[in-house]
Parts: sequence; structure tokens; C-alpha cells
Amino acid sequence: MTPPKGKKRVDEDVEEQSMSDEGVGNLFSGGGGSGGGGSSSALAGWATPAPAQPQPVAPVTPMPTPVAAAPTVIPQPAREVVQEPEPEPLDDADTAKPVGFYVSQNVAGRFRKYRKANDVTHTQIVLMAVEAAAEKGLAQVVEDARRTPKFQSKLFAVTVKPDDTDLRGLGPVQLQYKPTRTQRGIIDGLVRESGLPDHTKFLAIVLDQYLPGRRDV
Repeated sequence: MTPPKGKKRVDEDVEEQSMSDEGVGNLFSGGGGSGGGGSSSALAGWATPAPAQPQPVAPVTPMPTPVAAAPTVIPQPAREVVQEPEPEPLDDADTAKPVGFYVSQNVAGRFRKYRKANDVTHTQIVLMAVEAAAEKGLAQVVEDARRTPKFQSKLFAVTVKPDDTDLRGLGPVQLQYKPTRTQRGIIDGLVRESGLPDHTKFLAIVLDQYLPGRRDV
């Protein structure tokens, strides 16, 4: 007898379903007895995950604060106080320094000629000329050194201011002498007394009047 259509298909589906359930039960129950209770228990265990274990946290150790090292103190030996001797007073002869001044060509030539003829130094000539001027009188020496004004008139008297830049003996030639501090101090005092503005003009006029030979005009 031929089975009705669809019968075989239903049986095959039941068998396939039965095999499928058996495989699932063995997989989650570890091969235990079949049945609804075993399958439900296995599925329940699979569906509920195990609680996560908390991870241990390492304690935080605070970093130590660096401490500045104390400076090393090196003991210094005690210094002995040395009493310095007071400087000895300087002899006036050791204070001599070269000093320059300017004279005319005529005075410079007479100056060199006098030095060779008398075997004296520049300093000695200057000191002798200054001493001679002091004995004559400084006011008279300065008056003799002034040139006569170019403009003269008896009818129109003109007051002319003395010109200290146009004195007999002044010029472009440099000479030198070497006075000590005391000698220079005496000469500076005479310069102030004469009323002349500087050292050069004073020496130029006294040398012009002291040295032998034709004076400046």
C-alpha cells in the first residue's frame, strides 16, 4: 500500500529534529541523560555568565620630595693682618717731569746756542731766565713783551686792550724742560702774578728777554 503523500516527509522531519536535539543536549550537558530537565539546566548555565572578578589595584606610593643638599663649607685659614709700612716721602728731585712750551724760531735758535756755549741743561736755562724776570719785576717784563699797537693817534686817543696772543717770544717751536714739583709750583705762582693766561706765554717772554742776541721785534 502506498503511503499517503506527505507522510514520509513528516517522519523525516521528526527524526531530524530528534537528532538535532540530542546533539544539543550532549554538547551542553556533558553527555548526561536526555530529557527536558537536563537541557533546560544546561542552557541556563550557558546563558548566565560568571561574575567578573575585580582586578587588584596596586597602591600608589608618593614620590619623595627632593631635599637640596647643604653647601659644603670649606674652612679658610685665618689671615694674618700685615701692617704695611707707610711710603717714604718722595724726594723733590724724583718728581721732575718733562714740560713742553712754545717759542719763536728766533728764541729757539738763541736757546740752543746758549745751551751749547755754556754746557747747561734746558731746565737750568729756564730757571735762570725765570729768576732774572722775577728780579726785574714781572709787570715790567710783561709790558716789554707787548708790541706797540699798529694804530696810533695823538688826536684820537684809542684805548687798546692788551693782546696776550701777540707777545714777543711766542712761536711754533716746542722746547722742553724738566722741573721738579716744587719748581713747577713756584713758576705757576709767578705766572698767576704776571697776569698772563698760561705757562707757555710766560716762559716765552722771559726767555726772549734773558737770552743773549737779538730779541724778537
